[in-house]
Amino acid sequence: MKRKFCSLVLFVVAFSASADISGRIVRVLDGDTVEILDPGNRLTRVRLAGIDAPEKSQPFGQRSRQELSSMVAQRHVTVTGSDTDRYGRLLGTVWLGATDVNAEQIRKGLAWAYRYHGKPARSDYAVLEAEARRQSVGLWSEPGQTEPWRWRSLHQEVRKTNKN
Repeated sequence: MKRKFCSLVLFVVAFSASADISGRIVRVLDGDTVEILDPGNRLTRVRLAGIDAPEKSQPFGQRSRQELSSMVAQRHVTVTGSDTDRYGRLLGTVWLGATDVNAEQIRKGLAWAYRYHGKPARSDYAVLEAEARRQSVGLWSEPGQTEPWRWRSLHQEVRKTNKN
């Protein structure tokens, strides 16, 4: 009996962990991170899942942030997601009506489809990235762009070297 009860509790917790949040975008931090204020005045930082936008100091980093801001700032959105990253941000898909904002960032050439161990986290986002590359839009209009995950790694090494 105790085992069945524990299983039921774990099942309920697992499915209630899904975090659909609706609210107003009050801040756009960069091309893949926003803050949402819900009707209860709770602030949630959201990392757009499945994409990786250029860092602010990278080419197209500011443009990516500006485009995301022009699309969603002060607008009412819904976020679907359940996981958090190591920084405590909700990982989610931001919806502006029926528009997948995460996908729009990729379609406009302002973010990469996020890869995990070299494979895209979402195949539909990988297709959008391939199309943006083919059309040379956004960051794909200039050759030799460095992926944000490589950029972070390289700059982390530089910071470590400078400290020594």
